[in-house]
Amino acid sequence: METNNPNITPEGNFTLVYHPSDPNAEPHTALEAGIQFLYDCWDSNWPHTDEETLQYLHRYNQFNRPLSIKARKRLQRIIDKVLQPAFEEGNQDATYWLFVAYDVGLGVERDEDKALEYLKILAECGYIDMQWELASMCQCYYWDNRKREMHREAVKWNEKLAKRGEEEAMYRLGECFSDESSGKRSCRKSFLWYKRAAERGHKEAMEELGFCYQKGIGVKKDLATAAEWYEKAGMHDKAERLRNGEDEFASGVFPSHPIPYMEEVDGLIPFPEMDMDNPF
Repeated sequence: METNNPNITPEGNFTLVYHPSDPNAEPHTALEAGIQFLYDCWDSNWPHTDEETLQYLHRYNQFNRPLSIKARKRLQRIIDKVLQPAFEEGNQDATYWLFVAYDVGLGVERDEDKALEYLKILAECGYIDMQWELASMCQCYYWDNRKREMHREAVKWNEKLAKRGEEEAMYRLGECFSDESSGKRSCRKSFLWYKRAAERGHKEAMEELGFCYQKGIGVKKDLATAAEWYEKAGMHDKAERLRNGEDEFASGVFPSHPIPYMEEVDGLIPFPEMDMDNPF
């Protein structure tokens, strides 16, 4: 891929023009100096031993990083006077570091919504790794009242990646449509995405597909086929139990009351069946 954009790699991923992690990095502009200071503050809190890891997790879960008052004030000035103006001029290094700052709470109050806005700008530029990050953020973060909106975003970005043949994105789409709390659960779509990922060798999708066949989720119940997929996923004991007629039910696992794929009860299956040859 030929491009004049200094932030894009031949694979279509994002890279920094100024690399603050490079031990030979020497900042020559106010923006580079600001990025370097922000990175150094972030890196100084990164764990290097098991004890530091436990301390880090405790601080992170409470959104509290032990920076001095002087460092916090300097970071805030950098964000307001350096990064924000550079972002408004279209600088993508600044966009990325604003995402980091708001995502982890460096120099600002941690704000997932603002972090998402900056990340979305990079994803919409076509950076594949930023699209992965955005899809994960929308799918995995706890969004409270924005759950349905984030479900739509997660589906949108995972579908973009699935179109590239990414089996992990196909697996995540299976997860998206099995999520009851999103209000957009579809047993059939969940099954079909797990199937696409499993057929491309995704181990977790093979396990989920086996469960779908075992319990009749989005497909007719078929214990023999379930055992085959469990076997492919490396779950040999479970496959053997099914072959021996032991069809145990794992309590608490979606869905509590499986809906056979041929039966549509009071509109509980809101999506039409998907053509596997043209799922988009």
